[in-house]
Amino acid sequence: MQLSAHRFSGRLLAGLLALYFSMGVSAGQLLLLDDFNGPALNTAIWGQATWNIGDRTQFGNTPVFGAELNTNYITLPLDTWNPNLPGQRVLGTEIYTLQNFSNSGGVEYLTRARLNTSQPGLVAAFFTYNQKRQKGRTLSDEIDFEVLSNQSTGKVLVTSWNDWGAAGSDYEDGIHHLGAYVSPAGYNWQDWNDYGIRWYPDRVEWWVNGIKVRTHTAPVPDQLQPIRASLWAGGTTWPDAYSAALAPVNSQALNTRFKWDIDYIMVTRLDGGGSGSAPTAPTNLIAGVSGNSVQLAWTDTATTETGFRVYRAWKPKGKAAPDFKVIATLGTNVISHVDNPPAGQHLYRVSAFNASGESSPSNSVAVTVSSG
Repeated sequence: MQLSAHRFSGRLLAGLLALYFSMGVSAGQLLLLDDFNGPALNTAIWGQATWNIGDRTQFGNTPVFGAELNTNYITLPLDTWNPNLPGQRVLGTEIYTLQNFSNSGGVEYLTRARLNTSQPGLVAAFFTYNQKRQKGRTLSDEIDFEVLSNQSTGKVLVTSWNDWGAAGSDYEDGIHHLGAYVSPAGYNWQDWNDYGIRWYPDRVEWWVNGIKVRTHTAPVPDQLQPIRASLWAGGTTWPDAYSAALAPVNSQALNTRFKWDIDYIMVTRLDGGGSGSAPTAPTNLIAGVSGNSVQLAWTDTATTETGFRVYRAWKPKGKAAPDFKVIATLGTNVISHVDNPPAGQHLYRVSAFNASGESSPSNSVAVTVSSG
């Protein structure tokens, strides 16, 4: 194994390899492992952000180290008092690897983390991000786990982005951006949880506590990606994340500190494509409305599906991610469905599934139902 400079225990490594085997991954090349024993952040591995994000947060806070029972961890703090911009922006934290990683053969980003608070308005992230300039545009690639403390403690947002900023980029277009809330069984983001991103050339998979919870076959980033972790305050343009209850203060005496605790971060080159493949995604989803009935039809591109899942969400405002719910599970080769939703604006999409997993969703379609 070739390792980046870090400190780790044999017990930790054995435990992580056991988690890998439980996820059906054959051991590959360990690229990076930091179990954050302290006393300071290893600057041979990590950089720290000092820029602004959104309209409410400045990065540049200092990570601190802690211990609990047999766990050493790093805390990424957010303070409501920011000595640089008092009363204007809170002071959050982001760390990122100085090394970029490719998805050749597949790469796994893995962490164990918790957000032990009930304060709304926080965004605790474990994610990749990189960008490039092309023909006068900035094109960004990204894969996210985002804990939004406005949401229930059993829900986490997963998102992938490819060439965001290219002409035609739009939220939920299935080409440049796709996101969804997932609710893994037994999950509570206030507890310690394992978060894994498996990034292959043809798909992205999200794993929580050893269970695969989501697969996208598009969008799939193709730029080299560092791994990052951050804690910040959701901006006013993101209704799912923003809360006026989390506000910058003018005095250090009024400061409140919130913490995104991280036990370790590990990056591994996977050995091939994993076990089995999810089916290809349905395409060309269309919708027609007659009274309170919505008629959906799509193209079945898969040859290995067990069936299809039809999803519906209320159409959100701004850049909020739609909260899609399964409304129907259909059999093999089915290419249409009729739904009778309540009055309002709705989004629909369809995915195929089999024993190996679920495809990326089809394109999304929006409808307005005037009576329900």
